[in-house]
Amino acid sequence: MSKTLSEIRSLVRSYLDEGSPSDWTNAELNSLINQRYHRVHSAAATVFEDYKITTSFASLVANQQEYTLPTDLFKLRRVEVNYDISNSNSVFQKATPLTSLDAVRTRLAETNIGSNIIRNPCYYVTGSSIGFLPIPTSAGTNAIKYWYVPVLSDLASDSTSVDIPYVDRYYHLIVEGATADALRFGEQSSVEADKFEQKFIAGIILMQEELEDRVADDSKFVLDVQGDPLDFGGSYY
Repeated sequence: MSKTLSEIRSLVRSYLDEGSPSDWTNAELNSLINQRYHRVHSAAATVFEDYKITTSFASLVANQQEYTLPTDLFKLRRVEVNYDISNSNSVFQKATPLTSLDAVRTRLAETNIGSNIIRNPCYYVTGSSIGFLPIPTSAGTNAIKYWYVPVLSDLASDSTSVDIPYVDRYYHLIVEGATADALRFGEQSSVEADKFEQKFIAGIILMQEELEDRVADDSKFVLDVQGDPLDFGGSYY
């Protein structure tokens, strides 16, 4: 079953032993609930493989290296680019992330893919921008495709449903976290606040342990994403 903002707030008030607004207004509790809601979601998204992944497109501009990333991006999972999208025979290629600009041993403003970079296009991320190597030489509509985990919007209305994995199992973390924050308002009860905070932290750890293997089929294996030759006795070494 889904859990709404109204239901979460009612449970928080139950923990606070306050059936109707007295010490805490609905707006105050909603703010605390949303803070903990985002913390629970981000903790789940960190380990729950590709949870809530979405896609979006962007266009290439001729001779422009850097582009603005989607504004709701939380975790970037994959990038593909098609440098000649107007050509029906051209296809998207996976762009390989550069974890450090130091990985580029030649100039960063590169227009050709050479052996000093890698076979596929590359990208780097700085702040809210993404840059591509090589730099596109022609424009292309929707020539960039992103796969990413988005940030969540606040629970805006009482009927808005909580959007986390296995909500019936983990919604209580939001309740316990918000209760801990509420009890610290004006130092209502710091001891009880600490107890709820400890339950929240322990619950987050357990949730991440339980969600870690979303795809539980088959045995674990090592995935070769580089594609280098593995015959170490070959002539290419």
